Amino acid sequence: MHILLLGATGRTGTLILQDLLSRNHTITALARNPTSLTPTPGLGIIAGSPLNQSSISQAITSTPTPPDAVIIALASVRASDSPFAKPTSPPRLMADTHIAVLAAMKKHGIKRLITISAFGVGDSNEYVFWPMRMVLNYSAMKVAFEDHNVVEEVVRREAGEWEGEGKGLKWTLVRPCMLKEGDGKEVSVFGEQGRGVGLMPSVSRESVARFVVERCLEKEEFVARTPVICD
Repeated sequence: MHILLLGATGRTGTLILQDLLSRNHTITALARNPTSLTPTPGLGIIAGSPLNQSSISQAITSTPTPPDAVIIALASVRASDSPFAKPTSPPRLMADTHIAVLAAMKKHGIKRLITISAFGVGDSNEYVFWPMRMVLNYSAMKVAFEDHNVVEEVVRREAGEWEGEGKGLKWTLVRPCMLKEGDGKEVSVFGEQGRGVGLMPSVSRESVARFVVERCLEKEEFVARTPVICD
């Protein structure tokens, strides 16, 4: 398959890119700083912003046929990994990116969208262990989680409109638990809300990458779902 990947230079996006290439998929990566990516057979690199619909359209039309799917692995950035560090990304990075991407997908007839969201977004928030939920809701991380909440609203609304037009958006919003470094392994899926996930669940970025590529993309599981995943 041919994939449009946004967020290919990030910690999780890099692993998704590597996994895709290892399975002989071809990728177009849209990157604000294309020099951060190493030219590789099977990888096309387009310089541009995910917030700019013309950049997205350029990435889509840079190959003879449109991508089969779009994977969004973007993440809001803070000044450090501390949950109280000042956000340095636009507060609506994810929401505005999805608005631009969905418009371009609709124009070019692309139906499959896979996005890395987070456990604690939407109706999974109540199943986060309460001390961590306090951090999510009252630290600088709140900005990113509010942004992800808007993404869910945007995607569900667009899916309804596409269905009404007979086009059918196939979306998946993956909700990984706390991300960590480490080897990839088979993940456990705790439904769409994370009920019973435990006190401090985590998942390696490599596990997330494998889940996204193998189960969401190749096997096309979890369409119109928000799977919570942990190691």
